[in-house]
Amino acid sequence: MVRTRVVVVLVACALLALAVGLDPRRAAPENALVERARDFEGSGACRGCHADRYASWRRTYHSTMTQMPTRASVLGRFDGVEVELFGARARPFERDGRFYFELPSFGVESARTAEVALCVGSRRYQQYFERVGSGPDALRRLPLVWHVDEARWSHLNALFLEPDSDDWGAHVATWNENCIFCHNTGPMPRLVGASERRPAEPHRFESKVEELGIACESCHGPGAEHVGKLRGALAKFVVGLGLADVGAIVDPRELPQERANAVCGQCHSQRLPDPQEKLWTFLASGPTFRPDDELAGHVSPITRETPTLDARNPELFRRRFWNDGTARLTAYEYLGLTQSPCAKDGELTCSSCHRMHSGDPKGMVEPEMRGDAACTQCHAEIAADVAAHTHHALDSSGSRCLECHMPSIVYGVVEIHRSHRIESPDVARDVEGGRPNACTLCHLDRTAAWAADAAAKWWGSEHRAPRSRPDRGPLDVAEALVSLDAGDAVQRAVYAKAFGRADSALDERGKAWAKAQLEIVLGDGYPAIRTLARRALLALGGDVADYDPLASLERRTAVLRGRIAARSLPLADAALAARPELLLDPRGSVDLERVRALLELQPERPISIGE
Repeated sequence: MVRTRVVVVLVACALLALAVGLDPRRAAPENALVERARDFEGSGACRGCHADRYASWRRTYHSTMTQMPTRASVLGRFDGVEVELFGARARPFERDGRFYFELPSFGVESARTAEVALCVGSRRYQQYFERVGSGPDALRRLPLVWHVDEARWSHLNALFLEPDSDDWGAHVATWNENCIFCHNTGPMPRLVGASERRPAEPHRFESKVEELGIACESCHGPGAEHVGKLRGALAKFVVGLGLADVGAIVDPRELPQERANAVCGQCHSQRLPDPQEKLWTFLASGPTFRPDDELAGHVSPITRETPTLDARNPELFRRRFWNDGTARLTAYEYLGLTQSPCAKDGELTCSSCHRMHSGDPKGMVEPEMRGDAACTQCHAEIAADVAAHTHHALDSSGSRCLECHMPSIVYGVVEIHRSHRIESPDVARDVEGGRPNACTLCHLDRTAAWAADAAAKWWGSEHRAPRSRPDRGPLDVAEALVSLDAGDAVQRAVYAKAFGRADSALDERGKAWAKAQLEIVLGDGYPAIRTLARRALLALGGDVADYDPLASLERRTAVLRGRIAARSLPLADAALAARPELLLDPRGSVDLERVRALLELQPERPISIGE
């Protein structure tokens, strides 16, 4: 009899489990930073029903944006080999599965050993954070970062658009009031005293997140109601019969255009709280936006006209945009999209091109959407005869929609990205506004007037030649070359990358000329620009094995002098010397005097990226 009652109880428990299901909230959090304090469930709760979606998300860099340090997650080489960068040395090493840096003294810090407590990033660079202060979860960025593609250590000073600096603490940042907001799901900074607007000095944090990294609920909204209604096989069966709804959960693809784009815009747009007084709420309990909201009332995207909050730096935000308001730094993709006629006058959304659960994880774009299909899916009339529209050979980069309408003019983390403001090239608008032009990003050896004449011939007389450049650079020199030498930091970075394009309009002689110009850029005062110039030289088949853009000034100077002496100045092609716009002497060598005059025009204007 007793045995029968035990069996009945066990069967009842099994049926109850089938009906109710297991509660993932009862599972121990994966680390001390995670706390399920609100209506979030975590991606593990999605896995049971959406295994394929879960697996495709795990392949993305969103899922590994923020991680605890383990041998699987740490990408840097903690092998005990000393690293020398920007006037000091550090030694990354591992001990018993934990990761450390022996750091030099800098700022008010004495030489010390710092343990890695958190990793941020997994695609281009990985940053490392240590625990500091009296709060258990205050995390500070360490100065060394790992460059994934180049498999080497770099320094934060090499990532930003500013001159060389030996200040190892120049870009120290606190994770709890910066990275936490966009690189995690359900962030809760919990700045002590924020609710009363009376934070302690120095700031103390008790930060938590609902989940590390950018997970399901960042895009689909908190899942507690949805998971609760589908917990257990019986509940799933009832929902499957259409006898119950699935609870509040968001599919961004089914939202109206503005709200669909806002799902991405909550992070892919530098922004301020709306209203700004809401900053204290953000620092206390986190952002208030949830998928299916409009951004207005939660955050306001930064534009060129946004007043700076720092009276000492009135140009802080303005410098992040080209003169016509187009963003020139990453993390402004939402703004670019909303400035585009395709979105303002059409139905374009982020998901028109991007796929969150398929395609290449680098950009989350299907292969065909990296080409003309991204545009011709809507512009079928152009697809019918592309060459008639472009006036370029069908197989050339001049007939690629993205090259003309989304040119690569945006700087981010020592890389150049496509603008997300979809528009048509305009030589006068771009050159007079100090902005790279799509035509001269490919026709690197041509003047702006040449490009404007071609545009007027093909597309109408409204295309005129520019009358001036903001940097007072000459208009009778190849536009790309003037920007490469005389432009500000972003212009130089954009054209350093462009000079290494394999698909440019340059022939082999022209590419020899391009290599000669890039040799000069190896001496740029900004480490990020030197790095881009070195990559461009490599892309053109140049030999740069002896040159390190992050070496000391003395070492770089010695190498560059040796390269010039060995080659009697980098030779291009004497046949090109007859074209004065190329700045060559009669032998075809770089005319250093004319180049030096351009270099003198460079503005001393570091660009604050805001990361």
